[in-house]
Amino acid sequence: MCVNIVLSFRGGIEMSKKILCLLLLLILILPVISACKDDNGDNKKTTSTGAITEAEAAGLTPRNFGGKQINIVTVDEKRGYTYYNIEWASDKLDDDEDKILSAPINNAVYNRTQILRDEYGIDLNVIYTAKPSDDYKNEVMAGTSDIHIIADGVVYLAQWGLSNLLKDLNKIPNLDLTKSWWDQTAIKDLSMANYLFCITGDIIVSDKNATWACFFNKDMLYNNGLEDPYQLVRDGKWTVDKLHEMAKAINPNGAQLSDWQNDTYGFLTQTYDAIASMCSYNQRMIIKDENDYPLLNIDNEDTYKKFEKIFNLMTDKSCSIVTEVAIKNSQDLYRDMENIFLSGRALFEYNKVAYVQKIQEANTKFEFGILPMPKYDENQDKYYTTCTVYFSEFIGIPICVKDEDLDAIGYTLQLMGYYGEKYVRPAYYDVTLKLQKVNSEQDEEMLDIIFANRVYDLAAVFNYEGSLTMYTNIVMSGVNTLTSVVEKNSDRIQAYIDQTIESFKALDQ
Repeated sequence: MCVNIVLSFRGGIEMSKKILCLLLLLILILPVISACKDDNGDNKKTTSTGAITEAEAAGLTPRNFGGKQINIVTVDEKRGYTYYNIEWASDKLDDDEDKILSAPINNAVYNRTQILRDEYGIDLNVIYTAKPSDDYKNEVMAGTSDIHIIADGVVYLAQWGLSNLLKDLNKIPNLDLTKSWWDQTAIKDLSMANYLFCITGDIIVSDKNATWACFFNKDMLYNNGLEDPYQLVRDGKWTVDKLHEMAKAINPNGAQLSDWQNDTYGFLTQTYDAIASMCSYNQRMIIKDENDYPLLNIDNEDTYKKFEKIFNLMTDKSCSIVTEVAIKNSQDLYRDMENIFLSGRALFEYNKVAYVQKIQEANTKFEFGILPMPKYDENQDKYYTTCTVYFSEFIGIPICVKDEDLDAIGYTLQLMGYYGEKYVRPAYYDVTLKLQKVNSEQDEEMLDIIFANRVYDLAAVFNYEGSLTMYTNIVMSGVNTLTSVVEKNSDRIQAYIDQTIESFKALDQ
């Protein structure tokens, strides 16, 4: 057999239903293209029999580019995510029997990398750096960069878009943005004046890893006799008021909590949670008009009442701790924050989905669960969530890329998205996240709800005149001054938006 899969079980371990499902999924996503030695020691390449069908399924005409190199610059793991170094390309199959259960993403990406090389003649050359948008900006501005694709946090690429340093992805040959492997909500939310400078989707996994969710300590919840949050979610009753009520139950005497190294909290929070929460209430600072131009959307009753709700929760010192306010003289503020939860001293914490990895590595003494971000109230139609704009990778094409290269680049992205949906997303979502990282079918159910309705706020992504930090600064101050802040800053933000609109109108792409 050409594919070498070693699966062994020692000590008479009973295979649970979950393990059986895991093995089946692993077999499905492990590469079907592998190197087999002939008698002379030469490599024989086996190719999939459906190359033409696959290309057509991706919406492409079958082609071979004869070894065309596509240069991609992306973030290295110093940014803090587990999969940055393997989500784009992999040149090594991890088939060691001791590691096979921890390497489905690498192996799925390896599969895709080999298919692109062997079937389509496309070689991926991936360059890793701590800050792609900073490190390559001058080269792109000077027109001397040989990078074909740049991947970075969406907040950084958005600034490139505003500065006309990225190609309009609507005009890239072979790139069909209507396909299911591209994040359609991101395309709708983040286009501007019908230009689109960056995208994400099943081509990578870090955007999904950056999705905001609510983690909770199951042991603390059950020991305090609190309601089943999973059922609350199913019944549409998981709201910010319900979270606040349950958080206060951890400290029923209502004493003010001030010792972050020893106290136990109902809600562990950071200032970014204010932005994430407003998105989870589907209350965005900037919306768009019928011409796809941005409109300021903060001076209204919905904004004020919804922000008041999350502000009151975050600043309630009888149950909550705001990390940036309470933790002083720390060398790693957010590590100290997470350690409060990991040590079993917090009931709820908002964080990115990637946090499950840290929880597992910490070998916590309690069982954790994961929930969608709560609604504003029970009348809200859905559970919404967003991504952290700093860590959610998006993809762009530098403006200096030569026109003759766009055909191959668009073809490559379309293929990578297609095979990402086929191999990489299942490896991440169904195997790594659902079957390895979370503990119950209930959590798997919650993950489906979390990822069903992600939204993006233009204000957070493009940071118009500091709008990204408007809510966070108010939380830091401890006083809800939103009304006066809006009154003071609305005209300035609107002027910047108007300037941006004029800049987009003047673009010639």
